[in-house]
Amino acid sequence: MAGRDLEDFRRAFRSGERVVGRVLSRPDARHALVDISGFELLAATDTDPPPGARLTFSIIRMHPVVVLREIARDHADPNAALPRRIAGLLSSLASARAAFEPQLTGLRPPPAPSSGQAVDLVDLKRRFLSALCADETAFAAYRRLARLTRELAALPGLSRLGKYLYAPWYPPDAVGHELLLGRPGAGGAREIHLAFRLNGPNGPGEVRIKALFHGEVARCLVFAAAPEGLDRHMFLPETVRLGRKVVRLLPMAAPRPLGPSMPSLAQSLLGSGAGSFTGVNLRV
Repeated sequence: MAGRDLEDFRRAFRSGERVVGRVLSRPDARHALVDISGFELLAATDTDPPPGARLTFSIIRMHPVVVLREIARDHADPNAALPRRIAGLLSSLASARAAFEPQLTGLRPPPAPSSGQAVDLVDLKRRFLSALCADETAFAAYRRLARLTRELAALPGLSRLGKYLYAPWYPPDAVGHELLLGRPGAGGAREIHLAFRLNGPNGPGEVRIKALFHGEVARCLVFAAAPEGLDRHMFLPETVRLGRKVVRLLPMAAPRPLGPSMPSLAQSLLGSGAGSFTGVNLRV
């Protein structure tokens, strides 16, 4: 691994962390060249994995060289470690959020347009990432958080539902962003879940939006810890732009209260499937 890539790897990962890698080749009987989130490293292995196999490794140390050791798998029950893996990933995500989100203030794009103007989500993302790339510390923290999100998204409980993402550029002024783009259903309709937190003395706190996107309309249900603190145009404009497509956002009802001590969106979805935080199914 080149020196610059090695430093990027050290910023993105921590000693003692578990990582998943794809085997690229076997240079000898005791080692494998593996791809871990785009980084190519040599790892020690006690098995004989073929190219393309996915293995779990522990990062033994970072200096003076990176040392990875394969973690033995339980062949009797391949799902036995899944609850521990979920708990570990959620804990790591919480830690990574705590490191990154204090830096969001300096990376935010300008406020959303006023009523009647479409919010260009692609442009918001572009400008956010441009500001992020100019801040080396924030970029390293973001890469770690994005990598952990990808690992969580690959778990069967989420991947079967759709694409789970971290998109901190929208809504502005929020933290704790989570997004699930459900798989297309009948007629191309797609269910979307968005979660975030709007803090402040009079803010709504935790917010969940559940939308059914079909054609050029997204019908939305909104839930919040303090619905009375919601300003619709703070997070739910009348229209959004996705490239050349303009989508109307139509609230189906007044915002509803969330229950106390809500788990994260990922925890809700991993626990009992899509819709578990609302108990409401949307229809076209």
